[in-house]
Amino acid sequence: MSRGLVAALLLLTLFQASSSGQDTGRLIPQIDSLLGSPSVLVPGNPMLATDSATTEQPTKSAPYQSSDGPWGKLMGDYIYLEAPPALVEGFALPSTQTRWTLPATSEASIPKVFADAGLSEDQIKPLIASLVREGEYVHILPTLDFVSNLPTGIRAAIYKELAKVSSNEYHVDPVLIFGTSIEEWYRTSKLRPELIQKIKQLSYVRGETIAFSDIPVLLNFAQSDSEARLIFKACTRTRSLMIRLQLDKNTNVTDLLSYWSFGVGIRRKDIEPIIQSIIESDTLKDLGLSHILPAQPRKLLYTYPGLDMAKNGLLPDCHWTSLNFYNFDPHQYLLDSRLATSQVLENFIPIDAPYQFGDILFFLDNATGDAFHSCVFLADTLVYTKNGRNLLSPWVIMTIEDVKKVYLFRGNGRVQGFRRKDIHDARQNAAANAAK
Repeated sequence: MSRGLVAALLLLTLFQASSSGQDTGRLIPQIDSLLGSPSVLVPGNPMLATDSATTEQPTKSAPYQSSDGPWGKLMGDYIYLEAPPALVEGFALPSTQTRWTLPATSEASIPKVFADAGLSEDQIKPLIASLVREGEYVHILPTLDFVSNLPTGIRAAIYKELAKVSSNEYHVDPVLIFGTSIEEWYRTSKLRPELIQKIKQLSYVRGETIAFSDIPVLLNFAQSDSEARLIFKACTRTRSLMIRLQLDKNTNVTDLLSYWSFGVGIRRKDIEPIIQSIIESDTLKDLGLSHILPAQPRKLLYTYPGLDMAKNGLLPDCHWTSLNFYNFDPHQYLLDSRLATSQVLENFIPIDAPYQFGDILFFLDNATGDAFHSCVFLADTLVYTKNGRNLLSPWVIMTIEDVKKVYLFRGNGRVQGFRRKDIHDARQNAAANAAK
């Protein structure tokens, strides 16, 4: 989840990701130095296509059910989070005029960019006529009707080019909708049906997700200031899984406690009492997964950062989130990419799947080895993640496949697991002792 309107209004970063698909937090450089050397757009209307698994949209989100494993039986449902009004009301609404920004050095080639995207010469001429020069950039100011009526394929091609320029915040970091239909995504929002249909009209395909970048266009259809705020709030919408651990008298408690204690009983005293009490209960049958997570994720899950978190000069990002997973109190020095990198290189070892609870999954650029996103493996296909360094990006549980759709859509990255050395060594010693 990650949002272009956030980038426009509040983006506190140490390093700016060089292209779309990277976390709006900093990069951790050369994380794969331990390892050695290390998308295609779907044509047509993504809402109408029926011949691609990418764009088949179920009418309702299916409940989550884990495969069998030492983590126990996990069940879950999708929930949709939106930034609270107290945060949304603190931001100025963006302009209703669409603006496309390109480097001034590319001005001569702009007509070709539009022609290659599929626009005719008659469509390109008024776009060039609207061009405004400003320092190192030029701005194209298309009309409302023009943007509203762009065919889906042409929109996707143009927005792919615009996403290469960081000033096009809505294209670099669009609203992403995956795993369901646009109607279902916004079903529980307070948007009028006409606005939801307008989002559907303006959406396009990015990798394996439906993307929406035209927030300025949508604001033109607000009937009041309060509805404009409502639109802004709805565009912060993020999907998360609410996971429950199923428990009964047939539960393999030994395996369960071992798994959720990092395999070596580090947290057994923290989770054993509550698990045993549920099993012995005559009325309770499950336990929210958040209750057996370490202190930091337990506190942050399903919440948005508070303004107090900006006191350190930078808001938490994915790497701060991942590396503080184990800590009772957060280590703020992990906001610094250099020290975060040092933490990984000194205290973690690279590992391959299958992953275990607490392993950190880094998304690495194939060419540079930089880590542009990270998340924490929980169980089965579940990860704990924060997708962006901003106030309007919450801490959530997602499937690893959905996270890949957000960050690997260009096809230029890969996932590498890392495990804390002390946990790895403790497991090795325990296995050796058991074999004696």
